[in-house]
Amino acid sequence: MTRVGTVLSLPDPVLAELACRALDFVWIDLEHGALSTSDAQVLAVAARAAGTRAYVRLPSCAPDALPAILDAGVHGVVAPRIDSAAEAAALVDRLRYPPAGSRGFGPRRAGDFGRTAGFAASARVECLLQIESATGVGAAREIAAVDGVDALVLGCADLSFALGVPQRFDAPELALAAEEVADAAAAAGIAFGVAGPGDPERLARLAGGRAELVVMGADVRFYAAGVDAPVRALRAALEAVHAPA
Repeated sequence: MTRVGTVLSLPDPVLAELACRALDFVWIDLEHGALSTSDAQVLAVAARAAGTRAYVRLPSCAPDALPAILDAGVHGVVAPRIDSAAEAAALVDRLRYPPAGSRGFGPRRAGDFGRTAGFAASARVECLLQIESATGVGAAREIAAVDGVDALVLGCADLSFALGVPQRFDAPELALAAEEVADAAAAAGIAFGVAGPGDPERLARLAGGRAELVVMGADVRFYAAGVDAPVRALRAALEAVHAPA
């Protein structure tokens, strides 16, 4: 079954819970939004209250971006702009405790605040990688084959710019890239996903019946649309009432 999610970029936990009730998962956005690590933890709590899986999209794959995020207790991380298997392997290493990796031990919310016995042995953080460049598409098979990678997700907006078809989500170049990344994920036995525009039909076409993860737009776009449409309708109705007969 395809799981549907969106990007959270506002810090309010009530709005987050409201959105999460309709979704299977969310990406808490530390890449493009103005959220902090402490915001990420609060939003992860809100997602849990709604029964929704919470992932954090990292600002980068730099080592200093990870420890507090992992200990905040999220289901996984989303790494932007992955272009090589080496980048993927370095990230996976930092998600695992020794001897499998190099994650530092400091259980906070992730380990039920130190109450979970054997937490380090059982901890599992999902690793979702965004493919957002022609280089990443070309290396998709090698990236997908890295042990510990759980999904390749096509970042449609940035990839459309990289392919010279900015925000043309129906461009053949983007469709071909989606097929290539989907094939790479299938060959490695991991999930394929797409993250793209808020138009359901365009996004469904990009998913192509193969995506297990579909990330639709972002919270701010949904809220803006929820304000804009009724306000436009009211202005039109007011003009109609006051129009001369």
